[in-house]
Order: sequence, then C-alpha cells, then structure tokens
Amino acid sequence: MNLQTRIYEKQGDLSGSEKEIIQGLLSSAKENSQLSLKDLSKKLYVSESAIFRLCKKLGLSGYSELKFELSAVSSIKNHPNNNFVKEMADLTTNTIKQFEARNLTNFYIDVQTAKTIYLYSTGWQQELLASYISKELFLFGKQTVLLPSALDELKMRGQFFNKGDMLWTISYSGNNSSIVNELKKISLVGDKIKLVSLTKMGSNDLATISDYSFFFQTIDFSYKNNGGVVPAPVSLQHIF
Repeated sequence: MNLQTRIYEKQGDLSGSEKEIIQGLLSSAKENSQLSLKDLSKKLYVSESAIFRLCKKLGLSGYSELKFELSAVSSIKNHPNNNFVKEMADLTTNTIKQFEARNLTNFYIDVQTAKTIYLYSTGWQQELLASYISKELFLFGKQTVLLPSALDELKMRGQFFNKGDMLWTISYSGNNSSIVNELKKISLVGDKIKLVSLTKMGSNDLATISDYSFFFQTIDFSYKNNGGVVPAPVSLQHIF
C-alpha cells in the first residue's frame, strides 16, 4: 500500500495540522526523503513526535518507512502529486456539488423500503468504499451484504434476490462486459431488484443499465509503473 493510498484511507481521521504536515511532506518529497527526523521537523516547524505520530496513524512502522514512501512518491511518473492534499480537497468539493444538484427523493425511498442491500465491488479500493457504505447504512438500520468481487459469487447470489432489494455495484470504469451482462440478466428476472452504480465520471455501460447512477471524480497516479486510482469516499457522506 503506497503513501497516497494510506492518506486516502485515513483522510477522515486526519486533523488540520496533520494535513498541513502531509502537504509539507509531499511538496518536496524527494528532498524530504533524504532528511533526518530532526532536520525534517525543523523544516516543517513541527515536533519530531508529531511526525512520528502521523507515521503511526498512516499505518507506517516508523520514520524510516516514511522516508522510503516519500522517495517512492518522488519517482511517480505522469502525475505530479506535490499538491495531493489540495487536489483531493478540490476533487471532493466538486463531487459534493454534483450530489447537491440532484433530486434523490426516489432513491432514498427505495433505500428505505429495501429489505436487503447488496454491495458488489470489483477491486480492493472499491471494497473500501463498499465497507464504508455498509457501515453508513447500518446506522440507518439497513441490512447489507458485502459480496466478494468474484463474478461467480454475483451469479450465485442473483437467484436469491427478492423484489425490492438493491444491488450496488462499485466499479472504476463501469465497462466490464461480463459484469454488465450478468446484471442485465438479474434485472430482467421479474424486474425485482433496483440496480445502483458507482463509477468514475463519464458515460459507461454500468451506469446505462442502472436505476440510479453515481459518479466520482478520481485522481490517477502511477506507482512503480503500476496504475492506480484514488477516489473521494468522503463525498459519500452527502448521499446519506
């Protein structure tokens, strides 16, 4: 798990001062990765213990691992993450505006009347969002079932869906033909289940077949030549 992903996971738990430290760390990642803890604390005008506590909050073993992660950030290609925290904040603000402009009355009614809400995700980042949604729905007294990302699991569960149930599918692209085709089959069986999609911004097949579609802006980055996506889950707070 890279540093950006750790920040994304913990963003809701970070204080204002911790976010400022992160901004300082990422603004000069390469230079900071070469500093001692003492020198870095002087540069950022914070205590050594504050940096160490932030390491622990982000799930790092200590300062040595933070230096390694900062070095990795400095080698990221095709996307300058020097303003990662600011970019995440701007992204979240734009997504919130999108939700506030929508009339979600019918969606809320269907959520309220649904006996069971199934959450199907297509990857580990999507699983984080599914887990977050499940916890939020639990607070509203809704029963949820988290489905593994395996397509066979979706096929098997499909036969047990009841009229009025909801199936939320969380996918980055929304264009996985196997998943879309399976959802089409499920929706055709007596029109008994409401489909909800959560995907990145833009037209996609999953959104087209869903009763309700939610879109999220994303931050694309490359890490050790592997692509990745950081969504803005905090904006989900404006659905519930």
